[in-house]
Amino acid sequence: MEKREKKVTFSQFQKLGKVLMTPVMILPIAGILVGIGSAFTTKNIVALWPVLGNTYVKLFFNLLKAMGNTINSYLPIIFAVSVAIGYAEKEKGIAALSSVIGFLAMNNVMNILLTSLGILDPAAMKTGQSMVMGIASLDTGVFGGILVGLLVAKLHNKYYNIQLPPVLGIFSGTKFVPMISLLACSALGLVMSVVWPFVQTGLGFMGEIIYDTGMAGSVIYGLAERALLPFGLHHFIYTPFFFTNLCGSMVIDGTLYEGAVNIYNAMLASPDAMFDVNITRFIMNGKVIFAMFGLPGAALAMYHCAKPERKPQVKALLIAAIIPSIFTGITEPIEYSFLFAAPLLFVVHAGYAGLAYLLTYICKVNIPGPSSFGGPFLSTIFNGIMQADKGSNWIWVFIIGIPCFFLYYFTFRFMITKFNYKTPGREDDGQEVKKLDKKMSDEMMATIIEGLGGADNIQHVDACFTRLRVKVKDKALVMPDTDWKQKTGANGVVQVADGVQIIYGAKADIYKNNLKSALNMD
Repeated sequence: MEKREKKVTFSQFQKLGKVLMTPVMILPIAGILVGIGSAFTTKNIVALWPVLGNTYVKLFFNLLKAMGNTINSYLPIIFAVSVAIGYAEKEKGIAALSSVIGFLAMNNVMNILLTSLGILDPAAMKTGQSMVMGIASLDTGVFGGILVGLLVAKLHNKYYNIQLPPVLGIFSGTKFVPMISLLACSALGLVMSVVWPFVQTGLGFMGEIIYDTGMAGSVIYGLAERALLPFGLHHFIYTPFFFTNLCGSMVIDGTLYEGAVNIYNAMLASPDAMFDVNITRFIMNGKVIFAMFGLPGAALAMYHCAKPERKPQVKALLIAAIIPSIFTGITEPIEYSFLFAAPLLFVVHAGYAGLAYLLTYICKVNIPGPSSFGGPFLSTIFNGIMQADKGSNWIWVFIIGIPCFFLYYFTFRFMITKFNYKTPGREDDGQEVKKLDKKMSDEMMATIIEGLGGADNIQHVDACFTRLRVKVKDKALVMPDTDWKQKTGANGVVQVADGVQIIYGAKADIYKNNLKSALNMD
C-alpha cells in the first residue's frame, strides 16, 4: 500500500511538472521582445548608431520591451490559470475563469486584512510586499498562483456537475464553481496572510545559504537539474529559483525584485543595472554551453559511430534533435537518443553539465540558457553580444564552448566504441533507426493502440514536449519496452503508477493529437 502511494505521488509530481511547463514556455517570446528592445536602447549601441536615439525609433523598441513585460509582470495569474486548465477534467474555460476570480479574491483579502492590522501600508511597502494586479498585497509570486490553480482545479473537478436543490437550481453545475472558488480562495487569503511571511523568511534564509555556496552550489544545481530529467522532475529544481526569493532579491531602479527571472528581466530593461552571475547561474547560464556545444559534439560522435549503411538515417535523426537544442534550449530529443541505450553516457553528461555551470560561474558568463529567453543561440546574440556593456562576458561562451564540444565528442566516441553501446545506428540487425519525421498513418496509430493493450485499455492520453503520456486500465496489457522502439520508433519508455510515458521527442504532441482522434477522445 505504501509503495503504491509513493508511485501515485511520483506520478502527480510529474503531472505538475508538465502543467508548469505551459506558462514557462510562454516566456520565450517575452524574453526575445525584452532582449531586442533592451539591446537597441543601451547607451553604447545608441552612441554607435545615432539613429536609434530618434524619438520614434526609441518608442518602437520601448514598446517591444513593454510587450515582453506583459508576460513577465503577470506571471502569478498566468500560472494560476495554466494550472487550473491543466488539471481540470472538463469545462476548462470555467476553471480558467474561476482561477482569475480566486487569484483576485486571495489578494484582496490579504490586502484588507493586513492593511486593517497595520502590517501593510500601500504607500510604504516592506520586503515581501508588492502590488499584485494593482492590489497591495503579500508577494506570493508564482507559488500563490500555483496554489490558487490547484485549489480551483480540485473544486472544479468535484463540483462542475453538481445538482443543487430545486430552489437553488439556477446555480447548479458550472455556475457553482466560480462561487465556491471565490469563497475558498478568500479563505486561502486569510491563511496566506499568516503563513506566507514565515515561508518568505525561510526562503530568504535558504537563498542566503545557496548564494554563499558559490561554485559548489552552481555545480550541484546544474548536475541535479540534468540528473532528474529522466524522472520528469527537473522542473522542480529550477522553477523555485526562477520565480521566488530562493535565489535572493535585489533592488533595481528603486524597485525590489525577487526570483532570478524577474531580477534578470529588470536588469535587462534597466539602463544602468549590470548583470550578476549569482543571478544568471540560476537561469541556466551553463545550459548555453552544453546545449549549443556539448550535445552537438555528442551527436557528431554518435553519427561517426553508426554503422555505415545506417548513417543517412542517423544523420536525419540527429540533426532534427540538435536543432531544438541549439535554437530553443529543448535538449530532451538528443538526450533521449542515448539515455536508454547507454545510461552511463547520461551520467557523464549530467557531470559535464555541472562542469559547464562551474566554468560559466567562474568566468562570470551572464547569458540565460533556457528556452525562456529565446534559447541558447538567440540569447547569446541578443542578451550576450548586444548586452556586452552590461557585463554579459559573451566571449567566454565560445572560449568554454568549443573545448566542450570536443570533450563531449571524444568522451562519447570512446565510450560508445569501448562498451559497444547501441546508440542510434548501432542497433542489432533487424532493428531500424526511425526518422523523427516519420509520417503518421492509420497503420501507425493502430500499432500504438495495439501496443497499449487496445482501445478499451486506454483511459487518458496527453503529452509534454517529448513524451506521450498514456493512462491505462491494466499495464500488463502494454507491450514490452523493447518493442516500442522497434515497432513505433520510440526512444524509450518510462513506467509510471497508472500507465506509461513513451518518448517520441519532438513528435510527441502530434502523436497525442492523432491518437486522441483515432480513439474519438475529447
